[in-house]
Amino acid sequence: MEIDVINNQATCANLKRLIEDKGYTPKDIQKKLKLESVQTIYKWYATARGKGSSIPSVDNMLVLTKLLQVKLDDIYVTYEITF
Repeated sequence: MEIDVINNQATCANLKRLIEDKGYTPKDIQKKLKLESVQTIYKWYATARGKGSSIPSVDNMLVLTKLLQVKLDDIYVTYEITF
C-alpha cells in the first residue's frame, strides 16, 4: 500500500520562497497569522534548511493560501511511501 506524506523540508522551502516572492517579511506573516512570536516563522525557515521539523498548522496553511494567493498543492510537497 502506498500513501503520500508531507516532505517538511521541501514544503517549508516552498513556503519561504512564496513568502519572499510576495515581498512579505517573517514579521508580516507573524502579524497576519496572529502568532505570539516571529520565532515560529523562523522555525519554518530552519526546517527549509534541514535544521528542524516545524511546519505551519493546517489552519495557518489555509490562511497562508489566501494571503499568498496560491492553492495548498502549491505549498505542500509530498512523496510516496510504501507499507
